[in-house]
Amino acid sequence: MPHGTIALLAIAFASEAGAQVSGSGAVVSDYRFRGVSLSDDRPAAQLGVAWDGADGFFLGALASSARPDPDSGNDVQLLPYLGIARRFGNGTGWELGVEYAAFLDATGYDYPEVHVGLNWERVSVRLYYAHRYFGDDSDALYLEVNGTYPLTDRVRLTGHAGWLDHDTTAESFPGLQRQHLDLRAGVGAGIAGCDLQIAWVAGDGDEARYYPSTEVDHSALVLSLSRSW
Repeated sequence: MPHGTIALLAIAFASEAGAQVSGSGAVVSDYRFRGVSLSDDRPAAQLGVAWDGADGFFLGALASSARPDPDSGNDVQLLPYLGIARRFGNGTGWELGVEYAAFLDATGYDYPEVHVGLNWERVSVRLYYAHRYFGDDSDALYLEVNGTYPLTDRVRLTGHAGWLDHDTTAESFPGLQRQHLDLRAGVGAGIAGCDLQIAWVAGDGDEARYYPSTEVDHSALVLSLSRSW
């Protein structure tokens, strides 16, 4: 799948009746992915575009600055995705999607992933299956639960818990811990048309979750400022 193809399709299909195209931009103090920093504990800039069809189909792409291998310098990660989402009569919904994680320079860490999910008003549950996770010969499963709770019209609490099962085969990581837990708890507020969030992010274990990362910070405070249009 060529990089950026899904983003171009989103624009091309925008004229479909009932379809909507949206975009977003964000700056984060640390790009944390499943508890692990993909920006080497440094700030990152992100830009996204999404298309939502009236029949439940969706597609889009996210681009983020990244630093997956500190020895190789700065990089860019692209995350194109597509899928379908539907709602049940009682307000519960389901979704099925596929995404592809790709790096412009560190292409050896690219991998495809599929997921299924259930959504309620304030809670979502998703199960992911990744083939050759971060370029490793083994695959991975990731289960996550996300929730929000509004405090006021503009302020909300957010929470996340994730569980990763990854039996890496990298020779430089013999006996790497197979299962990992990551947690995220924060508060978000709408300010002047933007969304400001501060969150505490934590992960268990002393080893890295992917090759070639060699260490994991147990916890960190992450700030983010985003705007959607």
